[in-house]
Amino acid sequence: MSDPEEVLQLRACRAEVEGIKKELDDARTQQAELEAKINSLLAKQREARKKRREAVLAADAAGVPRLRISKEVGMQRSNVYKLLEGDTADES
Repeated sequence: MSDPEEVLQLRACRAEVEGIKKELDDARTQQAELEAKINSLLAKQREARKKRREAVLAADAAGVPRLRISKEVGMQRSNVYKLLEGDTADES
């Protein structure tokens, strides 16, 4: 004796919902991994910017022209000047 059509339909609905739930769980796992990677990269970026700031200050103290400093670190001159003036808010 086979199952009635309604029971088969219930099974199909359950399978669909469980499949979507599994996809959502997978997506959430990927999202958590990406967020962890982003946080790690942001921490590395903060450290790299700190090193760059120290290098820019050292180069300026050594008399390297600010235009050259700007070119070497790949920053706009205005941002280098702000950095040298102590304003790191616009540092990119």
